Amino acid sequence: MLRTRCALLLGLLAATVPLAGCAISPLSRTDAESTSAVTLKGYTLFAGQTVTIQAVDQNTGNLDTRGTATAAMSGTSYKTSGGTSYTLYPWSFSAGVLPANFWAPQAIVDDLKTSQGHLEIFASVGGNNFLTFSEAAANSALASGKDPATAALQYSDGNSTVLFDQSGVGSAATTTWVTVAGMISPSPSPSVYSSVAWSVGYYTVGGSKVYALICAPTTAGQYPLVVYNHGGIHGPIDLGSLHGNVTASGWTSAPPPAIGTADDLGQCVDWAKRGWIFAVSSYRGESIIINSASPEFRSNSWISDGASEFCLGEVNDVMALTNLLINHIDSIMLGNTTQKVKINAANGKLFMYGFSHGGCITYRAVEQGAPVNAFAVIEGFTDMRMAYLTGLSEGLTPQQAAVGSGAFQPGTTTIYAPDAAGVMGYNWRSAHYFASRGDLTIEKFRTMPILILHGDVDINNPVFLDQPALLAADISATNIFVGPNGVSPPSSLPCIDGPVGAPLPPSLMAPNKSCPIAFTLMNTGDPCVAGATPPPELGLCRVLMLPLPPPSGQPQQLHYFVVYHNMNHVNGGLAIKNTFDRFAEQNFDRKPGCDGLEAICNAN
Repeated sequence: MLRTRCALLLGLLAATVPLAGCAISPLSRTDAESTSAVTLKGYTLFAGQTVTIQAVDQNTGNLDTRGTATAAMSGTSYKTSGGTSYTLYPWSFSAGVLPANFWAPQAIVDDLKTSQGHLEIFASVGGNNFLTFSEAAANSALASGKDPATAALQYSDGNSTVLFDQSGVGSAATTTWVTVAGMISPSPSPSVYSSVAWSVGYYTVGGSKVYALICAPTTAGQYPLVVYNHGGIHGPIDLGSLHGNVTASGWTSAPPPAIGTADDLGQCVDWAKRGWIFAVSSYRGESIIINSASPEFRSNSWISDGASEFCLGEVNDVMALTNLLINHIDSIMLGNTTQKVKINAANGKLFMYGFSHGGCITYRAVEQGAPVNAFAVIEGFTDMRMAYLTGLSEGLTPQQAAVGSGAFQPGTTTIYAPDAAGVMGYNWRSAHYFASRGDLTIEKFRTMPILILHGDVDINNPVFLDQPALLAADISATNIFVGPNGVSPPSSLPCIDGPVGAPLPPSLMAPNKSCPIAFTLMNTGDPCVAGATPPPELGLCRVLMLPLPPPSGQPQQLHYFVVYHNMNHVNGGLAIKNTFDRFAEQNFDRKPGCDGLEAICNAN
C-alpha cells in the first residue's frame, strides 16, 4: 500500500521535480539495533537511475557518502486520478552494519559513544532528497480516505530515514525490575484516596544499575502511566538526587526545609493515591535518599552506577524505565522484599513530563520514540549552544560556560567548546537540534498535546527564555504570555545566526541575532504574576482555558508555549499548577498529583 501511495505521489510531482523518488523501507523514525545491518529500499521514476546514499557522521554533523544504488530497468506502471501516467522503478541499497559514528558521536568524549542511537540516512538523485514516511504517516495516509496522491503529499513527513537505538549504542538490553525496599502505605484516615504500594528498585542500562521509584494504587482498576523526569544533576552540590520522608504511620511528609530538596517520594505517592502509576528514575550517578520514622521502613540510600552526563545517558535510563512500564509491567512487584503486590493493569496511556534537566530528557525521550500520549516540559533546556553563548555573555569563562552546557567528560576536567571539533557534543544534548531536523514534527506529533511552561525572568536562571522559544517555533506552538496589565511580553529574543547545530566561531561571545516572537496575552488581571520584582514563590495562578478555539476553518492547535511574568527557575510551582493540572486531566481523565515544583507534595 505504501508503494502505491509513493507511486501516485511521484506521478503528481513528476512535472515539477523530475528526479523525485521515495525511500519506503525501513519506515523512518522507528526502532533499530545499531549492530544490525540496514537495507534501504524505495522507488524512482526512471529506469537505471543512480541513487546516492549518504549518512550523517555524528562526529561532525556532515554527510558521508555510503554508496549508490541503481534503479531497476523494468518497473510497474500507474496512473493518477488526474490521468498522469508514469512508471516506478525499484531500487535497494544494502548499507550493512554501519560504523558506530553514524549512530552516535565517537570522537569527542566517551559518554557520547553510548548515547541513544540516532541514525540519519538520505537517499537522493541530483541533490533532491527522497521523501520518507514515519509509521504514523503511513498509517494516517491509509486511513485518511483521501485520493492516494493527495494523502501521500499530506502525510509524507520527512526527507531522511531516521532510525533509533533506544537502549543506547553498544548497550545491552534492559533487565527486569528488582525491588530492594518499599512498603504498602495506607492512606491517612479519613481519606477518599487509595492506599499506595511503592518501591525503590533497580534495573540495568548497558550493564549499569540504575535505581528508580515506582508508586501505584492498591485498589483494583486500570490506570494511566506517568513518567516524571526530575531536574538537577549530581555534582559537588547534589541537586539531582531523589528524596523522601516516611512518617511513623507509613505515609509521607516533606523533607525538612533546611535540606532544600524536593519531596520526590511525596510526589510519587500523591500521583498514585489519585489513580496513576507513577515512576521516576534516579539517573546514573544519582541517589535515592529516604528518611523514615516508620518501623516498617528503615532509612536508607541507594546510588545509581555511573556518572552524570547531562541529557545523554540519562535519556537511556528513562527510555529503559519507560520500556519496563510499557512492555514488562507484569514483572514489577511493589512493596518491600517480603510483602509485595502486583501493579494493577495500566490502561495503555502514558504521560511524560520533566523539569529543567528533566525537561531536556523529556524532549529527547519523546524524540527517540517514547510512546507518550502527551507530554509537558517546565523550564527545560533545549539548546546547549545557546546556553554556552548565554554563559559567555553573562561573564562566565569559556570553561565555565562549557561545564554549564554539559560539555564535559564525567570524572575528568575535560571540557570542549561548540567549535568544529566539539559542536556535536552540544547538539546531542539539544532538543532543538533534533527538533529542527523534524523529529517533533512527524505525523504522530501533529495531533499530540504538548505543553511548554516557562518564566520570563532570566536573571540567575540557567535556562533563559530564548531556549524554549526556539523549541516552540520548531513545533509551531501557540505562544501565550500571562502577565499584568502594563507589562509587555518580548517581541524578539536572542538567537544564533546560521544553520541550527553549526559550529560556532571562537570569536563569538554572545548570541548574534535577534529572532521575532509573538505572544497572545491571557489572564492579564491575575494578581499571581503582579509585582515589581519576582517573589520567592508565585501565587496560585488561574487556569488557562486551553486549547484555544481554532480560527475558522483551521485545525485545532494542540501545542502551547506558556510564559509567566515574574516566574524564574524555582518559584513557579503554584503559578503553573492549575494549567498543568487541567492539561493532565483533559488528556488522561484523571486528576494529577503534585507537579514536583510545589513546596509541599501529597497534601490531603
